Amino acid sequence: MKSKIILIGILLFTSTFLQAQIRIDGTFPFQTDTAKQYSLFIPSGYNASIPHRVMLALHPLNISVWNSISWCDTLRDFAESNNLILVCPDGGVDGMIDDPIDTAFTSALLDSVQAWYNIDLQKIYVMGFSWGGKTTYTYGLSHAWRFGGFIPIGAAVNGTTEVTGIIQNAAGKPFYLVHGESDSPGTRFYPVRTALINNGAIEKDTLMPGIAHTINFPNRNQILSAAYQWIDSVNCANLSIGINPYSKTPVVFSIFPSVIKDGVYFTLEINISEQASYQFKIFDASSKLMETKSFSFQKGLNQVKYIPAGFKTGTYFVVLKNEKGLTGIEKIIIE
Repeated sequence: MKSKIILIGILLFTSTFLQAQIRIDGTFPFQTDTAKQYSLFIPSGYNASIPHRVMLALHPLNISVWNSISWCDTLRDFAESNNLILVCPDGGVDGMIDDPIDTAFTSALLDSVQAWYNIDLQKIYVMGFSWGGKTTYTYGLSHAWRFGGFIPIGAAVNGTTEVTGIIQNAAGKPFYLVHGESDSPGTRFYPVRTALINNGAIEKDTLMPGIAHTINFPNRNQILSAAYQWIDSVNCANLSIGINPYSKTPVVFSIFPSVIKDGVYFTLEINISEQASYQFKIFDASSKLMETKSFSFQKGLNQVKYIPAGFKTGTYFVVLKNEKGLTGIEKIIIE
């Protein structure tokens, strides 16, 4: 019942401004905060008749500089150039965007945005800088079913501490890491990058030479645009039956048939240049791990028949990873 009250409050606020403005800064009561703040940016290309992409943007920790308003200002040009609805929740008086009240508010705000606008629910993305980059991991991976891709920027993480217990939810999800070479990459970049790859994420990154901990790096909007366009291009929502858009990834394999009934096998086929061991995982559409197996493939053409017995009707993702951590992904549908 509380979420319905929140939603009505937001709709009453935005209905006054929706047609006149593309920038909305507002507040509404949420839990213990009588005026929880948020900012939205609606790009000029928004068309209410077409499902639209959304970027959840999480601000860094420094209350003298950052809140939802200043963060929305920073990313406004990026959102406009990529025709993205920008959703910026506020971290409150302490600036920490990952407090329980803030993560609950973020979920409520996303739910409400989906009610106000025509949203493509499979193409909601999340990004953040510094503390917001850390929260891109923690909130994002805890709600992996919501997001089609992730852009952590200069994430203020301590190795893999923050992602323990949730890193497995990265499987089959695109992550584009943006980080400065002078921003403690030994603790803030390389460990979590390796963990993502080892857990089946589709990973790409830019480690910027000479850049420390800042969002004001050269060519910021171009770099962020390239990151967004990449995660959007490899979002699993873009998969078509029988087509593998990940053909540029190091592991290339095929599955046929890609539509099967429960208890009926599919064939995994892979052609490799040398003998190697592979890990085989199946995830459901919410990124829940359903099955794990290991195979040793010989040089040349290999075929494996597999029966996903006991699976419910739905969409599943098959992730194949070799000993070097290189990953590929395909989709199956169980009728």
